[in-house]
Order: sequence, then structure tokens, then C-alpha cells
Amino acid sequence: MTLLVLAAVSALSLLSIQRERANFQRELAEQADLFLEVTSLTLRDPLYRLELDEIRDLATTVSDNPDITRLVIYDHNGKILVDSSNPTLQFSQQIDPLGSQLLNLRQGEIYRNWLLDEYIFGQPVILGNQVIGAVAGGMSTRPLDEKIQTITTQGILLALLTLLIGSILTIALARYITIPLNDLSRVAARLSDGDLSARVQIKSQDEIGRLAQAFNEMADGLQEREWLRDMFGRFVSQEVAEAIRAGQVKLEGENRVVSVLFCDIRDFTDFSERHSPQEVVAMLNEYLPLVVQSAQKYGGMVNKFGGDSTLIIYGAPHEIKDSAYQAVMTALEIRDQLRSFNQLRQIRGEVPLRVGVGINTGVALAGAVGPRERQEYTVVGNTVNLAARIDGLNKQYPQHDILISESTYQALREHQNKFDMLSLGKIYIRGKAEPVEIWSVIGRK
Repeated sequence: MTLLVLAAVSALSLLSIQRERANFQRELAEQADLFLEVTSLTLRDPLYRLELDEIRDLATTVSDNPDITRLVIYDHNGKILVDSSNPTLQFSQQIDPLGSQLLNLRQGEIYRNWLLDEYIFGQPVILGNQVIGAVAGGMSTRPLDEKIQTITTQGILLALLTLLIGSILTIALARYITIPLNDLSRVAARLSDGDLSARVQIKSQDEIGRLAQAFNEMADGLQEREWLRDMFGRFVSQEVAEAIRAGQVKLEGENRVVSVLFCDIRDFTDFSERHSPQEVVAMLNEYLPLVVQSAQKYGGMVNKFGGDSTLIIYGAPHEIKDSAYQAVMTALEIRDQLRSFNQLRQIRGEVPLRVGVGINTGVALAGAVGPRERQEYTVVGNTVNLAARIDGLNKQYPQHDILISESTYQALREHQNKFDMLSLGKIYIRGKAEPVEIWSVIGRK
């Protein structure tokens, strides 16, 4: 904007100079024409009769005019009779080139020549149809130069003033715009780094202020969405949350081949009776993360907590290859984590915990259950029920803490030789007409 104004001021100054030059030249030419007309009429008789004294007096009178820089009078041959600018040059015997040129001009034609600081003009003096001489004059163009210099100086001063004011306004406007935008950029970088509490301070009600307000509203929305996502991930499995968000879950239900792992704390009822609710909750808050971390390590979905028990699913909502193997590895990981946890409890003088695990593999219905107002994604069917029954068998076999069904044993396929396992034989389980062969996982080979 400043440069545009500066260019406009410069253009106006140039136009003013050109206009003043044209006006001055027109006025000066008009004065010169009038001077020639009057002087020619005055010189007719003296030139015709060659009255040199009268011609000299006329030249002296004209020389007193400050607007006239020179007056030269020529005879009918083009020789100088009088030159006011050079008093010694009179009655020249040589033909002057300018005088000769003037004598050759037609009647009414005027010689004009604009020099650097002088305007030269002239015409022949005609009496009747006879050229009896010529007259030439000069006028100074210094007033034009002074006027142009004044206009140029004014233009430069105005341009400098415009540049100064424009620079100040530009800096002020730039600071007015860039400071809020820099603040916005810094807050955006904080949001990008995960600081969703960052907000922009609104300093105005213009477009930038409205932009800052919109940015803050966006940050509020992101913070609320992150809070909902966090809450959703706490009360619903992260795997389910991501699958629902990606549209990969059929909430109406679908059959899937899954491995189901149940684990719970042995003698938890006795433990609860001998400890306060606060102590029970504190213990669970230390124990359950071990189970969750073990499940996540091998791709399991922690579906629900039931007090001390945990349901972990392999194969829903995402299909998992070798789900039986992943479930058994999770059980062994829980055993290892529990061993370290019990060492810590013993150091604190607390009773060690015993955990039982039951695993079954088969087809189950995976989907959302419950009323529309509050639904839960889970798996249901005989496969799940059998896993829960197998977990309960740990009470009958206290020396074994990881029990799997025959279907899980068969689903291990090539992974069977990676574990030491012991068959406990076929066992009748409540809810099953036929006995089910149960295997105990001793450990890794």
C-alpha cells in the first residue's frame, strides 16, 4: 500500500511538472510572439531608413526589460546591426547564420528554439512585400526551472512523508495482524503436541478475533472428543472402541471363532471378608493392570471385569490367527506377572494371591447386547460358558492354575510342542451332556 501511494505521488509530481512546463512554454511563446509583433512594427521605419541611432535606442530600451535576455537586429543582408547581449558587436560585416535563416522565413512564420535555459525566437521585418531586416530575441527559462525544482522538492518531501507515514502504519498493521497470528500458531503447535488445554487469548472483535474464537471452539471440541475417547476406552475395550469408530464391528452380531479366557482370584471371597472395601479395591487396582497388560501383549481384548474375574477374548472384534496360542501365552504371562506381584506383596507383609485361568476355543456370537440406551459388546454362547466352567475347575485342582479344553488343545496345532501340558482326563462339566477332556498347562518347554 505504501509503495502504491508512493508511486501515485511520484506520478502526480511528474504530471504536474509536465503540465507546468507546457503552460510556461505556451505563455512564454505568447509573450515572445507579442514582443516580436510590437518590435517589428517599431523597427520598420528605422530599418527602412537605416536610422541607426533610433535602432540603438530601441535596443537599449528593450535591454532594460528583465524578461528579455537579448535583442538582435539584422539588416536586409542578415548582418548584425545591434546585439544587446554584446554591445561591442555592432554593424557586423559578416552575415550571421541566424540572421540569414530569419530572412528566409515566410511572412507570419516565427523561428523558435528552446535551449537549456533560454528561449530564442525571431522573424523577418517586412515592409509591404519587401524584407528589410530581421529581429531576434531571447527570454530566460529560469522561472520554469525554479518552478519545476519547487514542484520536484515538494513531490520528494510528500513522497518521503508518505513513505514515513506508510511505514509506521504498515508496521502497526503488521503487528496488529501478525502478533495474534503468531499466538495462534504457537497454540496450534501446542495442540499438535497433545496439549489440548491450550487456548488463544481473544484481543479483538474483528476477523482475527473471530478466528481466535473459532480456534478456541475447535480446541474445546477436540478436548471434549479426547475426553470421550478416553472415557470410552476406559469403560469399553480400546480394541472395540477403535473397531466401532472404523466401522469394522457388526453390532447386530456375527459368528466368530474365538478363544475365551477367564481368570479370577482364588479364595477372593475370604480375602474380601478379611479386608476392608478400600483395601480390596486397592489390591484390585494393582492386580488388574497386570492382567490387562498381559492380554494386550498378545492381542487379547479385555471384555469385562466381574469383581476379581476378567473375561478376555481373542478373535473379536478383530480376527486373530492362532487365537488359542495367544490365549495360552497370555495365561503364562499372567502367571509370571503374578509371581513378581506376590514378591512385592510379601515384602509389604501382605498375603500372596492365587489366580486360576480357564481357556476354551470355539464358535461364539460376537455383537452388542443390552437395551439400545446402554449396550455392551461381548461374546455369548456355549464356548463362553464352557470357558467359565473350566475356570471354576481350578478349585478342584488347586495344584493346577491354567486349564484348557480339548478344543483349545487341538487348536494349538503346531504350537502344542512348545508347552508342557498334562491331560487331566475327561471331566463332566455342568451344562455339558458329554465329558470334556481338560488339559493343564504346566509351562513353556
